Amino acid sequence: MPARSNRSRTVEQPSPTTQARMITKSSVVTSLTVRAAGLVPARLDLAHVGTAEQQLGLTLGTVLIYVRAGETARAVADGWSGAAVGARSLAPAVAGRRPLLIGPTTVAAMIRFAGLPDVTWASLPSQVGGAVPAMLRIEIGPVTWEVCDATAYTSMLRAWRQAARLLGENPTEDE
Repeated sequence: MPARSNRSRTVEQPSPTTQARMITKSSVVTSLTVRAAGLVPARLDLAHVGTAEQQLGLTLGTVLIYVRAGETARAVADGWSGAAVGARSLAPAVAGRRPLLIGPTTVAAMIRFAGLPDVTWASLPSQVGGAVPAMLRIEIGPVTWEVCDATAYTSMLRAWRQAARLLGENPTEDE
Protein backbone atom coordinates (compact mmCIF):
# COMPACT_ATOMS: atom_id res chain seq x y z
CA MET A 1 0.00 0.00 0.00
CA PRO A 2 1.51 3.38 -1.00
CA ALA A 3 2.31 5.90 1.72
CA ARG A 4 0.11 9.03 1.89
CA SER A 5 1.62 12.47 1.94
CA ASN A 6 0.37 15.08 4.38
CA ARG A 7 1.84 17.96 2.35
CA SER A 8 -0.65 20.61 1.31
CA ARG A 9 -0.61 21.99 -2.21
CA THR A 10 -0.59 25.75 -2.82
CA VAL A 11 -2.84 26.97 -5.62
CA GLU A 12 -2.17 30.44 -6.96
CA GLN A 13 -5.22 32.63 -7.34
CA PRO A 14 -5.33 34.97 -10.35
CA SER A 15 -4.77 38.64 -9.62
CA PRO A 16 -7.83 40.97 -9.58
CA THR A 17 -6.72 42.38 -12.96
CA THR A 18 -6.55 38.91 -14.49
CA GLN A 19 -9.92 38.00 -12.99
CA ALA A 20 -11.50 41.12 -14.49
CA ARG A 21 -10.40 40.00 -17.96
CA MET A 22 -11.82 36.50 -17.61
CA ILE A 23 -15.11 35.73 -19.31
CA THR A 24 -17.53 33.80 -17.17
CA LYS A 25 -19.05 30.60 -18.49
CA SER A 26 -22.50 32.08 -18.31
CA SER A 27 -23.41 35.68 -18.81
CA VAL A 28 -26.70 37.37 -19.54
CA VAL A 29 -27.32 40.60 -21.37
CA THR A 30 -30.33 42.20 -19.72
CA SER A 31 -30.80 44.97 -22.27
CA LEU A 32 -29.47 46.16 -25.59
CA THR A 33 -30.12 49.50 -27.28
CA VAL A 34 -29.61 49.84 -31.02
CA ARG A 35 -29.88 53.21 -32.75
CA ALA A 36 -30.70 53.12 -36.46
CA ALA A 37 -30.73 55.79 -39.14
CA GLY A 38 -30.90 55.55 -42.91
CA LEU A 39 -31.21 52.36 -44.87
CA VAL A 40 -30.61 49.43 -42.50
CA PRO A 41 -29.13 46.49 -44.41
CA ALA A 42 -31.08 43.29 -43.87
CA ARG A 43 -30.33 39.66 -44.60
CA LEU A 44 -32.48 36.58 -44.07
CA ASP A 45 -30.99 33.07 -43.85
CA LEU A 46 -33.36 30.12 -43.34
CA ALA A 47 -31.85 26.77 -42.34
CA HIS A 48 -33.35 23.29 -41.81
CA VAL A 49 -36.62 24.27 -43.52
CA GLY A 50 -39.75 22.49 -42.26
CA THR A 51 -38.00 20.51 -39.52
CA ALA A 52 -37.98 20.93 -35.75
CA GLU A 53 -34.49 22.48 -36.13
CA GLN A 54 -35.72 25.20 -38.51
CA GLN A 55 -34.19 28.57 -37.73
CA LEU A 56 -34.23 31.94 -39.44
CA GLY A 57 -31.28 34.26 -39.01
CA LEU A 58 -32.40 37.84 -39.57
CA THR A 59 -29.53 40.31 -39.69
CA LEU A 60 -30.52 43.95 -39.24
CA GLY A 61 -27.39 46.05 -39.51
CA THR A 62 -25.05 44.64 -36.88
CA VAL A 63 -27.69 42.67 -34.95
CA LEU A 64 -28.32 39.00 -35.75
CA ILE A 65 -31.70 37.75 -34.56
CA TYR A 66 -32.65 34.07 -34.50
CA VAL A 67 -36.32 33.13 -34.83
CA ARG A 68 -37.72 29.61 -35.19
CA ALA A 69 -41.49 30.06 -35.42
CA GLY A 70 -43.63 32.05 -37.81
CA GLU A 71 -45.86 33.22 -34.98
CA THR A 72 -42.86 34.87 -33.28
CA ALA A 73 -41.83 36.74 -36.42
CA ARG A 74 -45.48 37.69 -37.07
CA ALA A 75 -45.85 39.10 -33.53
CA VAL A 76 -42.78 41.30 -34.03
CA ALA A 77 -43.82 42.36 -37.55
CA ASP A 78 -47.30 43.27 -36.26
CA GLY A 79 -45.74 45.24 -33.41
CA TRP A 80 -43.55 47.18 -35.84
CA SER A 81 -46.60 47.81 -38.05
CA GLY A 82 -48.46 49.17 -35.03
CA ALA A 83 -45.67 51.69 -34.50
CA ALA A 84 -46.38 53.28 -37.91
CA VAL A 85 -48.37 55.99 -36.14
CA GLY A 86 -45.24 57.05 -34.29
CA ALA A 87 -43.08 56.72 -37.42
CA ARG A 88 -45.10 59.46 -39.12
CA SER A 89 -43.35 62.08 -36.99
CA LEU A 90 -39.86 60.94 -38.05
CA ALA A 91 -37.72 62.83 -40.55
CA PRO A 92 -37.64 61.12 -43.96
CA ALA A 93 -33.89 60.48 -43.66
CA VAL A 94 -31.07 61.45 -41.34
CA ALA A 95 -27.62 61.77 -42.90
CA GLY A 96 -25.26 59.20 -41.51
CA ARG A 97 -22.42 56.91 -42.37
CA ARG A 98 -22.27 54.88 -45.53
CA PRO A 99 -24.29 51.65 -45.54
CA LEU A 100 -22.75 48.78 -43.61
CA LEU A 101 -21.81 45.50 -45.20
CA ILE A 102 -23.55 42.58 -43.55
CA GLY A 103 -22.25 39.16 -42.72
CA PRO A 104 -20.76 37.13 -39.89
CA THR A 105 -17.82 39.48 -39.38
CA THR A 106 -20.02 42.54 -38.84
CA VAL A 107 -22.37 41.13 -36.19
CA ALA A 108 -22.13 42.99 -32.89
CA ALA A 109 -24.95 41.19 -31.04
CA MET A 110 -26.93 37.98 -31.39
CA ILE A 111 -30.45 37.67 -30.01
CA ARG A 112 -32.95 34.79 -29.95
CA PHE A 113 -36.65 35.59 -29.94
CA ALA A 114 -39.23 32.93 -29.09
CA GLY A 115 -42.90 32.74 -28.20
CA LEU A 116 -44.99 35.87 -28.59
CA PRO A 117 -42.79 38.77 -27.54
CA ASP A 118 -44.40 42.01 -26.43
CA VAL A 119 -43.61 44.87 -28.76
CA THR A 120 -44.08 48.35 -27.32
CA TRP A 121 -43.25 51.70 -28.83
CA ALA A 122 -43.09 55.36 -27.93
CA SER A 123 -42.35 58.55 -29.85
CA LEU A 124 -39.51 60.61 -28.41
CA PRO A 125 -39.49 64.32 -29.33
CA SER A 126 -36.31 66.00 -30.52
CA GLN A 127 -34.06 67.41 -27.80
CA VAL A 128 -31.57 70.23 -27.34
CA GLY A 129 -33.10 72.42 -30.03
CA GLY A 130 -33.09 69.64 -32.63
CA ALA A 131 -29.47 68.54 -32.04
CA VAL A 132 -30.87 65.13 -31.06
CA PRO A 133 -33.56 64.24 -33.61
CA ALA A 134 -36.99 62.89 -32.79
CA MET A 135 -36.89 59.10 -32.48
CA LEU A 136 -39.23 56.17 -32.38
CA ARG A 137 -38.36 53.76 -29.56
CA ILE A 138 -39.49 50.18 -30.21
CA GLU A 139 -38.91 47.61 -27.46
CA ILE A 140 -38.96 43.87 -28.07
CA GLY A 141 -38.00 41.99 -24.95
CA PRO A 142 -34.50 43.12 -23.91
CA VAL A 143 -33.85 44.92 -27.21
CA THR A 144 -34.66 48.61 -27.65
CA TRP A 145 -34.50 50.04 -31.14
CA GLU A 146 -34.13 53.81 -31.35
CA VAL A 147 -35.22 54.57 -34.90
CA CYS A 148 -34.11 58.01 -36.07
CA ASP A 149 -35.82 58.30 -39.46
CA ALA A 150 -38.56 56.91 -41.68
CA THR A 151 -36.03 55.19 -43.95
CA ALA A 152 -34.69 53.07 -41.07
CA TYR A 153 -38.21 52.31 -39.83
CA THR A 154 -39.40 51.22 -43.29
CA SER A 155 -36.36 49.06 -44.04
CA MET A 156 -36.63 47.18 -40.73
CA LEU A 157 -40.41 46.79 -41.02
CA ARG A 158 -39.93 45.31 -44.50
CA ALA A 159 -37.37 42.81 -43.12
CA TRP A 160 -39.67 41.71 -40.27
CA ARG A 161 -42.56 41.25 -42.71
CA GLN A 162 -40.33 39.13 -44.96
CA ALA A 163 -39.25 37.04 -41.97
CA ALA A 164 -42.88 36.48 -40.94
CA ARG A 165 -43.87 35.56 -44.49
CA LEU A 166 -40.90 33.21 -44.93
CA LEU A 167 -41.49 31.38 -41.65
CA GLY A 168 -45.28 31.37 -42.18
CA GLU A 169 -44.83 29.67 -45.54
CA ASN A 170 -42.51 27.07 -44.00
CA PRO A 171 -44.05 25.80 -40.75
CA THR A 172 -42.03 23.40 -38.64
CA GLU A 173 -43.11 19.84 -37.85
CA ASP A 174 -44.40 20.94 -34.43
CA GLU A 175 -46.33 24.06 -35.54
